[in-house]
Amino acid sequence: MSPLRLLTAVALAVVIMAAVCQGMPTHSVSCCTKLAKNFPKNLLKQVTKVRFQKKDGVCNLRAIVLYIGNQQKCVDPQNKTVQTWIKKNRPAKHL
Repeated sequence: MSPLRLLTAVALAVVIMAAVCQGMPTHSVSCCTKLAKNFPKNLLKQVTKVRFQKKDGVCNLRAIVLYIGNQQKCVDPQNKTVQTWIKKNRPAKHL
């Protein structure tokens, strides 16, 4: 194979890879697949971050994701205790 053909093949491969990767997410997505209906009040004071998961095609469930240490707890967004806690603590603990 001549150097020109090799260069053309490599350039074509790069263009194809760029087109394929263009629509892919740049980070891994972590979705909740099960929701806790109840969440112990005493654990709420240990929550370090809150994230709201949308049902948007990437994830199949709406959820409130609570981070405790290096763990994620997926809670039903209709949970009144957690909703009330978020309203009171949103400035300090909401992402």
